[in-house]
Amino acid sequence: MAITDKKEPLYINGKYVVTSTEPLHNANFQKGECPYTITDKKVRVTLIKSTVACLKGQIATVEALGLHKIRQSKIFNNSEALQGMLFKVRHLVQVDEI
Repeated sequence: MAITDKKEPLYINGKYVVTSTEPLHNANFQKGECPYTITDKKVRVTLIKSTVACLKGQIATVEALGLHKIRQSKIFNNSEALQGMLFKVRHLVQVDEI
């Protein structure tokens, strides 16, 4: 068996997993710094379905987005944190780039 020094990226369930040298929860961010990338792009998020029969986490995510009524829209700066929230409730919202 040959041992190689080259580290290949970790591939799990069809996705590449990035390994970090320092965990994010141990990172010392200064006040006002954000670990997520913030871009100038904006997105309009519209609630198109009711949250009546949804899981508690999905209902909490929609409330965290500030959407309470169907066809209510909000405009957000596009970031990785927002993308994660939208992925969780992708069947309930409509997303349009502005």
